[in-house]
Amino acid sequence: MSEICDRLHHEARKLPRLKTGFGVSDILPNGIYFLFEKGEQAHGGERIVRVGTHTGDGNLPKRLAEHFYAKNKDRSIFRKHIGRCLLRRDNHPYVDRWEYDLTKKADRAKYEAVIDHDVQAAIENEVTRYMTENFSFSVVEIDLKADRIRFEERIIGTLSKCEECAASSGWLGKWHSNSVLGSKGLWNVQGHHGEVLSGENIQSLFGR
Repeated sequence: MSEICDRLHHEARKLPRLKTGFGVSDILPNGIYFLFEKGEQAHGGERIVRVGTHTGDGNLPKRLAEHFYAKNKDRSIFRKHIGRCLLRRDNHPYVDRWEYDLTKKADRAKYEAVIDHDVQAAIENEVTRYMTENFSFSVVEIDLKADRIRFEERIIGTLSKCEECAASSGWLGKWHSNSVLGSKGLWNVQGHHGEVLSGENIQSLFGR
């Protein structure tokens, strides 16, 4: 497991790296992204802290923009995770209201009396600040949706089961209410019990 995960990290680090300031044209239309976070290390270098993909064809640039720029935690579970941890770390009184999903008109009306839009906007800004200051990512191209989903599951399974991929003592994710996320050191809640990558998978994924 450790050897496979080491190869995964080595290949993911070799891919072109992007940070905040990227444009839609900078991103491959279809693929899987590997996220790296400042201060997190494993396998002799930066540790992969999140793996993600998309469902709609050609939708990867939009999905990444939703994470980094959209300032709407109801469009990005990743942003919601970051906000949860920042609020819990700071013992913020808004932590419970951050969980409300305001996507539907009926729910916006339901929670209108308890939502402070100024506070919510300030938290969204803080989430964006944390993300743009601490994260970078690389992308590997995978055109078919079924292949993207299959590889994403196996990558998460591999990272989750690797004993060398531990979070640092100060990792923000340890403040998450879901102990699985905090203990695994990944900004992914699902997929930890999935199958793991094989050497052939690594070769197929990265083309070498």
